[in-house]
Amino acid sequence: MNRKNVFILVILSLILLVFPNGFYSAFDKDEPKYLEAAYEMVKTGDYITPYYNYEYRFDKPILIYWLIVLGYKVFGVGEFGGRFLVSFCGLLTVFLIYWWLCRWKSEKFAFWSSLVLLSLLDFIIMSSVAMPDIVLTFFITASLIFFFEGYHRKSSNFYRLAFLFSGLATLTKGPVGLVLPGIVAVVYLILRRDLTKTFKTIPWFSGFAIYFAIILPWYGAVLYKHGYQFFKDFIIFHNIQRFTGKIPGHPTEWWYYLANYFWIFLPYSLFFPFAVYRIFKEKRVWGDNILEYSTVWFFVIFLFFQIAHTKLAHYLLPSFPAFAVITTWYLFRLDTKLPLYLTAFLFTTLALAGGVFWSMKQWPIKGLLFIVLPLLGVWWAVWSRDALRPITAGFIAGMILFKWVTLSSLEPLRAKPYVARKVAEMKKGCKECKVVFLDYSSPEIVYYYRLGKLESLPVSKVKNLLKGGKPVLVITRENRLKRLKGAKFYELMRKKELLPNHSVVVISNYPGEKIHGRG
Repeated sequence: MNRKNVFILVILSLILLVFPNGFYSAFDKDEPKYLEAAYEMVKTGDYITPYYNYEYRFDKPILIYWLIVLGYKVFGVGEFGGRFLVSFCGLLTVFLIYWWLCRWKSEKFAFWSSLVLLSLLDFIIMSSVAMPDIVLTFFITASLIFFFEGYHRKSSNFYRLAFLFSGLATLTKGPVGLVLPGIVAVVYLILRRDLTKTFKTIPWFSGFAIYFAIILPWYGAVLYKHGYQFFKDFIIFHNIQRFTGKIPGHPTEWWYYLANYFWIFLPYSLFFPFAVYRIFKEKRVWGDNILEYSTVWFFVIFLFFQIAHTKLAHYLLPSFPAFAVITTWYLFRLDTKLPLYLTAFLFTTLALAGGVFWSMKQWPIKGLLFIVLPLLGVWWAVWSRDALRPITAGFIAGMILFKWVTLSSLEPLRAKPYVARKVAEMKKGCKECKVVFLDYSSPEIVYYYRLGKLESLPVSKVKNLLKGGKPVLVITRENRLKRLKGAKFYELMRKKELLPNHSVVVISNYPGEKIHGRG
C-alpha cells in the first residue's frame, strides 16, 4: 500500500467524518435516543439493559450503546464523544476497502474506490451521527471481504474472521449481521457453480464457535434478565415484524428506494445505471473476481431491503462499498458524457433550489457556500476528460465545508436543544417543578434535558396540573396550545424550529419570575 495514499485517506476521513462531530447538536429523532440511552447507562451503571427516557429500549442490540459509552468515558458526555467511535467505523470502512482492493486490483483503483465511498452523501451523513448503521456497514463489509479472501485464497483463518465480524454485526443490529453476508456468499457461490465444494472447506465448527462466543454473553444475559419482554420487543417486533410488516412512522412503499435513490447515492447516482448496463453488456468483465463479487454484493443487499416491508434510506448502507467499486470501474472507462451532462443538470437544479430555499429561510449566507464546490467540480468534469477526480474532490470539499461551516452557522437556530437546556436551567432553579410534555415528545429535548424522565401527558392531565398548586413546566408545540382552551397558563418561552413551520413553547401555571424564585 502506498503510504501517501493511506495518509490522504486517513486525513480526509478525520477532517470529514470525525473532527467536526462536536460542532452540531443531535438530530431528531433517532440519534438522540442512542445518545440518551448510553447516557442513562453511564448514569445507572446498568450496561446490559438499554433504556431510553428511563424505559426499556430493545430496538437494537448492545454494541452501539457500548461504543457510545466508551466515547463518553474517553471524551466526556456530549456529541463528539458519542459520535467518535461510530465515525471511526466509517474511516475503517474506507481503509478496509482500500486494503482489499490493493490486494486484488491496482493501487490507483483502490485509492479512488475508497474516495468514491468516502464521498457518498448518505455514507457521510450516517458516519456523522451516533447510530448503528455505519457500524453495521463496517462489520458486514469486513465479513464479506474476509469471506472473499477465504474463498479465493483457500484460507480457513479468513473464513473465521468472516464469522467474527458477522458476530459483531449481529451484536450491532441483530440477525441481519449474519443473514446478509450469508446470502451474498451463497448467491456468489451458486453463480460460480461452486457451492457444494466450497461448503465442505469452510470451518463451520470453529467459525460458529467464534460467532456464538461473541453474541451469546450479552444475548444470554439480557434474556436471563428480561426473558419474554426482550424476546417479544427485539426478536418478534424489531426483526420479524420490521421485515414482514408495517412499522408506524416507517415507509413501506415498493418505490421508496427508487424515489430516494438519487440523493442517497450522490454524487454518483446518475453514473451507476450506466455502469450496470456496461457490466451486463460486456460479458468479458465476468472474469474480474472483484467486479463479479461487488455486483452480487450490491444487488443482493438492495433486493433484500427492497423485499422487506419496512424501508429507510440508511438500510442500504452495507451496499455502498460495492457501489463504490462498480462506479469507479465504470469511471475509469467512461466513454460518454451523457451521465456527466445529467449530473451537471441535477447539481445545477439542486444548487438553485437550495439557494432559493436558503434565502426564504433567511439563514446565514456563509452556510450556503458548501453548494459552490460540488457545482464547480461537476462543471469542471464536463469541460475536462476526467469525471472521477473533479466530482469526487468537489463533493468531498463541499461536504467538509458543510460540516465545518454550515452546520455550526445553523446551530443557534436549533430550537429543541436550546429549549431543553433552558428548561433544565429552570428545573435546577425550581426543584419542586414538574416537567412534562403536552401530547408531544422530542428525543432531542429528552437528551439535552438530562434531569430525569419526561412524560408525555394528554390534555386532561396537563389541565389538572395547571390548575394545581404545585409549579409545572409544560413543553409542547404551539399548535397544541389551543387544546388547553379554558386553562390558565403563562408562556415562558417560544423558539421557532429550524425546518418545520412550528415553534416549541414552554408554558407554566406560574409566571417566569416566580418559577426562578422558587429555587
